[in-house]
Amino acid sequence: MICPHCTNTKLQVVVRDGIEIDICPRCRGMWLDHGELTRLTGA
Repeated sequence: MICPHCTNTKLQVVVRDGIEIDICPRCRGMWLDHGELTRLTGA
């Protein structure tokens, strides 16, 4: 997947607590799929 902000940088996938987080190494932006933020915060 390509960073929607940088438009030319490939996102890195990091798995935390079984949830895949897409992180841009250039702008440090983080993208989550629907419902993943709720799962990460435990709400």
